[in-house]
Amino acid sequence: MTSPISPHEEPGLSPLEFARLREELQKTNAELAAANAALRKTEHELERRVEERTRELATLLRVSYNITTTLELEPLLGLILDQLKEVVEYQLASISILDENDLLILATRGEGMPQPGSRIPLNEHVKTRAMLSKKEPAFVPDLNAETPLAQHMRKNLAAQNLHGLNSWMNAPLVFRSQSIGVLALAHPEANYYNASRVELAMAFANQAAVAIENARLFAREQRRAEQFRVISEVGARITSILSLDQLLVETARIIRESFGYHHVHIGMVEGERVVFKTRNAAPPEDELFRCCEDITPIVGKEGISGWVAGTGEALVVPDVMKDPRFIPSKNDQTRSETAIPIKIKGQVIGVIDVESDQVNGFDESDLVVLQSLADQVAVALENARLYEQAGQLAALEERQKLARELHDSVSQALYGIVLGARTARTLLDRDPTQAVQPLDYILSLSEAGLAEMRALIFELRPESLQTEGLVAALGKLVNALGARHPLKVTLEAETEPDVSLDVKESLYRIAQEALNNIVKHARAQQVKVLLKVAGNELRLEISDDGTGFDTGAEFPGHLGMITMRERAEKVGGTFAIESALNAGTHIQVKIPLSAR
Repeated sequence: MTSPISPHEEPGLSPLEFARLREELQKTNAELAAANAALRKTEHELERRVEERTRELATLLRVSYNITTTLELEPLLGLILDQLKEVVEYQLASISILDENDLLILATRGEGMPQPGSRIPLNEHVKTRAMLSKKEPAFVPDLNAETPLAQHMRKNLAAQNLHGLNSWMNAPLVFRSQSIGVLALAHPEANYYNASRVELAMAFANQAAVAIENARLFAREQRRAEQFRVISEVGARITSILSLDQLLVETARIIRESFGYHHVHIGMVEGERVVFKTRNAAPPEDELFRCCEDITPIVGKEGISGWVAGTGEALVVPDVMKDPRFIPSKNDQTRSETAIPIKIKGQVIGVIDVESDQVNGFDESDLVVLQSLADQVAVALENARLYEQAGQLAALEERQKLARELHDSVSQALYGIVLGARTARTLLDRDPTQAVQPLDYILSLSEAGLAEMRALIFELRPESLQTEGLVAALGKLVNALGARHPLKVTLEAETEPDVSLDVKESLYRIAQEALNNIVKHARAQQVKVLLKVAGNELRLEISDDGTGFDTGAEFPGHLGMITMRERAEKVGGTFAIESALNAGTHIQVKIPLSAR
C-alpha cells in the first residue's frame, strides 16, 4: 500500500528539498521587495531631479525673458541674482565686470558686500585673473581645506571682513569667447558647491553676460544716436553764428554738455602757437578749465594739440601719463585726450581738444563724431570770416560813398559859400547895395548844404524814427534819393504802423540797403516803395524797372541781400526777392504784427 500525500508536500519532493525551495522562494520575495523599494526610491529621486531640473529650466527661462524685456542693467542683474538663489543658494553673491585692471562691481546680495560701483584690483586676485584667462569656473567645496585655492580664498574673504563662509565658487561671464566679468557665490555650508551646482551657476553667468552685452550695445546705440543729434544741433546752431568768439564758445559748450566730457577746448592757430578761445564755455566753478586757457602750445613742438596742429592728423591718447607730449596743468585730472584738426582748404586753422578723466576714455565713435564736428566748425569759421570781411568791405564802401556824397554836395556848397563870401566882402567895400545878391546866394547854398548834411546824418543814424516815425523817415530817404540821382522815386504809405522801434529800424535799414543796391546796380528809371498793413502783417515792398538779375547765381549786391534777410528774420519776419534779367526786381518783407 502507498502512504497518503501530505497537502504541504510536492509530489516527488522530499521534505528537505521542499524546505530548501521554500527558503529560496522567501529570499526571492525579499529581493523583489528590496528591488521594488529601490525602484520606488529611484523613481522618487528621478521625480525630484525632474522637478528640480524643471524648476532650474523655468528659472533660466524667466531670466532669459527678463533679459529680452529690459535693458536697465542694474535692476536686471539684481533680478538674476535673486532668481539664481531659487536654484543655487548663497549667503553672499556679486556680479562684476572687467574694467581695465579692475573688477567693477555691478550688483551684490548679502550683508557686508561692497557697494555697486566699487572696484577690486585684479592684481590682488591672482586666482580670479587665472580663472578669467581660462574662461573656466573655479570653486572650493570646503574653504577649511588646506589646498592653495582654499587658503587663497580664506585670505581674500578675511581681508574683506567676510566670515562664516565655508563654500565658494567663481563663474566667469563669457560672451563670444571673451571673459567680461565674474559671478561670485559663497555659502556657509561646507561642500555645498559641487560640480552640478557650479554647472548650473555657469548657465546663469552666461545669461548675465548676455544681459551686460545687451545693455552695453543699447548704451552704445543710445550714445551714437545722441552723437548724431548733437552733430545736427551743432550744425544748425553754428551755421547761423557769424561771430568767431561766440561760435567757438557755443560749439565747445554744446559738445561738453551733450557728451559729459571732462574738458572741451577749441584753439585757433595764431602764428606759431595754438591759442584757446573757449574760456567762457566753462562753468563758473571749473577753475581748471580756465587755467588751461593760459597754455598756448607751439605748433608741431608742444602738447597734443600742438602736435595735431603741426601734422594735420587726428590723435587719440588712451593714457596721457604715458605720452610725453601731454602738458599737465595744476590739479589736472585728465587721463586720456583726443585732438582733431580743423581744416579749411587743407590748411589747419585750429584744433578741437577733448579730455576725459578716465583712461581709454575715447573710442572710434568719438573720433568720427569729433571729426564731423570739426568739419562743421571749419565751414562755420569760414562763413564767419567771410561775413566779417564783407562787413569790413561794406563799412569801407559806406565810408567811400559818404566821402563822395560829401564831396559832391556839402563840400561843393561850402566852396560856393566861400566864393560868395569873398564876392560879398569885395562889394561891401565898393558898393554895399550890390552885396545883397551874393549874400542871398550864400544863404541858399548854406540851407542846401545843411539839408544835405542832415540827410547824410539821418542815413547814418535815423534818430527821427522814434520822434517822427517810419513813414516820415522813409519819406526823407526817398526824397534824398530822388534829389541825388536821376530817378523817379515814389512812396505809398498808410498811417504810421503800430510796431516797435526795432521793427521800424529794421524796415528802414532794409529799404535803405535796397535803394542803395538799385542806385548802384539796377540802372532803373522808376522805383516804388510801398508800406502797408495787410491782415496780420506789416509789409514793405520795393520795386524797380531796372535790369534785374538771376537770383540763383552770384550777382552784385548779394551780400546786401543776406543782410536784409537777416534784419527781417531778426524781428520775426520774412524776406523774399523776385527778379529776372531785364525784368526788374521786387522785394517783399513781411513782419507779423505780433512781433511788435
